[in-house]
Amino acid sequence: MPMIRDPAKFYCSICTRRTKGFKTRSGLQRHETLKHISYNKLPSHIQQISNSELSHLKSAIIKELQKRLRNNYTAVGEQTFSLHCSENAFVGVFKDHITRYSPCGSFYFCSFKGENAFDEIGQILDDEKWENVIMERAIEFCSIVCT
Repeated sequence: MPMIRDPAKFYCSICTRRTKGFKTRSGLQRHETLKHISYNKLPSHIQQISNSELSHLKSAIIKELQKRLRNNYTAVGEQTFSLHCSENAFVGVFKDHITRYSPCGSFYFCSFKGENAFDEIGQILDDEKWENVIMERAIEFCSIVCT
């Protein structure tokens, strides 16, 4: 017997057994956050990006990071910021480091923690010396979100 879904409700695309719909998109988003916090399977529609576009995006990310992670009192501790770029480009750069993907909210989340955060970001962005501009200050936690 086929399952009939209410077109006025929002359904979780991650759950396989869950048939209950949500009245609002925010209800579905809350469900994803609570039940699927570590879901990071990338969608199938992601396409490859050319190396020149990826290197351009990486240099733009470095400039944005250097702007936000200045050596002053407002840049101490946890740092979070969003990147506005194409979904394909973001996944091309951070594909192995995406810690969460939200199908409902259409966002990706990456986090870099600890003493090796600078080195890890440098390896991803193909620029080991990117942090020199900000005087090698310690970073405890950096989150990058693509919406």
